[in-house]
Amino acid sequence: MILMNPSTAPARFARRQQLFAALCVLASLMLWSPLKALLGLTLQDERYTHILVVPIVSAAFLYFERERIFRDARYCPVIGVPLILLGLLLFCVGILRRSVALDATLAAGALVLLWIGSFVLCYGGASFRHASFPLLFLLLIVPIPSVVLDKVIVALQAGSAEVAYRLFRLGGVPVFRHGMQMSLPGVDIAVAPQCSGIRSTMALFIAGAVLSRVLLRTSWARILTILCVGPIGIFRNAVRIVGISSLAVYVDRGFLSGNLHRYGGLPFSLVGFVILIPLVWLLRRWEQHLGGDRVGLVESGLGGDGVSCPAEPKVGRASR
Repeated sequence: MILMNPSTAPARFARRQQLFAALCVLASLMLWSPLKALLGLTLQDERYTHILVVPIVSAAFLYFERERIFRDARYCPVIGVPLILLGLLLFCVGILRRSVALDATLAAGALVLLWIGSFVLCYGGASFRHASFPLLFLLLIVPIPSVVLDKVIVALQAGSAEVAYRLFRLGGVPVFRHGMQMSLPGVDIAVAPQCSGIRSTMALFIAGAVLSRVLLRTSWARILTILCVGPIGIFRNAVRIVGISSLAVYVDRGFLSGNLHRYGGLPFSLVGFVILIPLVWLLRRWEQHLGGDRVGLVESGLGGDGVSCPAEPKVGRASR
């Protein structure tokens, strides 16, 4: 019979890692110029600051789940090579574009495709299934085009203004609303695009995705958590608007232009987490009540291999 030679396994895995690292470095160098533009965009535009956190979160999940992810590693060129070619095609399309923002979007999308294709090529479909969250999470580094992001900001604006108006009425504060503008006793305020809360909502989205991945086991609970991020973000922003405006009305109008208005995003962000964390805890308890742990083992892919690739030949020696 054929016996596996244990000494060859670490060497083969090391070669696999070296190939994956080389492909990732090569892709990054090829896209270095647009990636510098992407870095500048994240540092200059607060709507994209979350991009800096995304690779760190993905790398952390890959590291802490490495034993399960790389347990059944095998080469899979059948799927990996087409993904790499698709990334190269997206890169070529980006070269033909003139817009800096669109160029950064296409470059980031191409880079993610090249990274994922290289991963599948080197480690196979089973490893990709186990690493699907950190790998697909990398899609968040792709900047949302301004034409789409502007519509999201308008929706957050309108939602924040509506909820803030309801909170004013609920608190007994005299208020008259006309669109995004509200008149309070002695003070007129406007919910501007800068007050939409897009940055804190993205931070809440990332936190919700991470918490749901770590603490929840079923797909429905994770999806429900993500769907609740938008309303939670709108409510958090409305609380910020009502809080600062009320201080301006009843304490000092300087609050409308003071440090709390300009730099108070972090303290008010705690409102979102105060809602999000108990929500995840309740969903976890609900999962346990419904047997979510057992269902989660099936949904996480531990019972199957998903995308199949040809098995690699075992290197060994014959024994009698």
